[in-house]
Amino acid sequence: MNQTPTAWKVQNPSLTLCAFQLRQDITKGKQEVMDNANQLWEQCVALGEHRNIQLLKSLKTELRSYTYDPKGSQYHYHPSNEDQEATAEEKPYLDDWLELVRKDPQSDQARQLRFHSDSDKNGLRLMGEIYPLRIHDTYALDLTLRYRETVELAQLSQLNPTDQIQASIGQTLLLFVKPVNVEESAYEDFANQCVAGLVKETADHLQPSARGQLFGSPIFEYDNDKQKPRERCHILVWLDSHPETLSKTVDAYHSLLNLLGCRSKIHYAYSQSRYCHDQALELYRELEQKVEQLVQPPEETLEELNQWLKEIPQRAFHYAKYLRDMEDHRTAITTNIENYTSKLENIKALSLPNDDLAFLETFLDRTCKQFQSQIQVDLNYLRPTQHLFEQMTATIRGMIEVKQAESDRNNEAAAQKREQKLELVITTVGTGLAVSGISSQVASDAIEKILPVSKEAKDANLPSYLGYSSLDIVFHLLVGVILATPVGIILWWSRRK
Repeated sequence: MNQTPTAWKVQNPSLTLCAFQLRQDITKGKQEVMDNANQLWEQCVALGEHRNIQLLKSLKTELRSYTYDPKGSQYHYHPSNEDQEATAEEKPYLDDWLELVRKDPQSDQARQLRFHSDSDKNGLRLMGEIYPLRIHDTYALDLTLRYRETVELAQLSQLNPTDQIQASIGQTLLLFVKPVNVEESAYEDFANQCVAGLVKETADHLQPSARGQLFGSPIFEYDNDKQKPRERCHILVWLDSHPETLSKTVDAYHSLLNLLGCRSKIHYAYSQSRYCHDQALELYRELEQKVEQLVQPPEETLEELNQWLKEIPQRAFHYAKYLRDMEDHRTAITTNIENYTSKLENIKALSLPNDDLAFLETFLDRTCKQFQSQIQVDLNYLRPTQHLFEQMTATIRGMIEVKQAESDRNNEAAAQKREQKLELVITTVGTGLAVSGISSQVASDAIEKILPVSKEAKDANLPSYLGYSSLDIVFHLLVGVILATPVGIILWWSRRK
């Protein structure tokens, strides 16, 4: 790329930030808003603090969305105020469009908030306007910063507010400048240099993604193609080179703002669908691992299978929710395509004969169709897995029933074996004791007969007498054991057979 001639400058540069913040979610009621719905207005206040712009610092005092708390001496976000403060003329259109700056009691007219700051060290005085809106379920911000002077290209970065403002759905930077000392053949190179001066980190990606002509003046589009809205950088450089451009822009203002809002919503819906796809794919991979574990040894225990039976339905529910959300995002894309088409037709009706709006039509005809096609492919790929979740749940239930039945049978068999062993022991021991009792009745003095004891020994009352008595007991027990053992063996053998 050619180096920028030192003579190139910009006259009356005006940078407009069109930012869009999701106010409501379809999962919430009409009166409920997103947790971070007021983020856009809080960031504007932060920008005022950073740039020392008094009007932005006190922005909450001007917005219908805030009410003053005398006790705390501060303003609180109350979105319900927006509808309550709407005038009779505004109420029929509340679902479509509402200006958020409080009405001037004297004129009952909506007003843009204009502001300016003191001159900087280069003698440049920052000026601008802020125009906050509610469009359907979204907050829209039109924040314009400008210089009245002719400035160097490098000074354009001082206009860029995106270091403080990052909207949830997305945003577009529209730079409107009058080239100074630039030949028409060098307009594209000049636009590249404007972007380099505006956003330093885009210096390596300066080629425009599209170019065209709008209301007689050339316009160049830049996009870093990031998927996440907060990382996406969409820039339009519009060169003021036709006397009718400004007047046509005023007529087409609302259509242009709506069109850019639809564009951001389409990108946002697609990015959300990709997130849902990635989460569903992760659940799909987990399910595949479970399937492999079911068909591969070692076999799972009954406790593990019961745990799986708890987890699989939960994962199936989340999986179905991600697929449903993807359907919702596809519907959102379709709806915003219709709105985008309508606004584009309005712009075409105001366009000049030599205008080239292909850069706006390409997004509609190529990018949007690609998004819709990709979501359909993702759904076609993921939907069959829902049946696999159901089949796996049924399979696990069947395995649990089989294992439970086997466990019950094993427990019953073990109980029977324990009972049989106990009966065998009782029978054997009972037999032995019975034989010992009979033996003790038949031969009460068996040891004395086997080992004769003299009468003198008995009369001597020696301790050995007790020993003979104990030997009698042992003898009869041994007789019982000897006779009971064959009985036990016979019973054991018969039960085993």
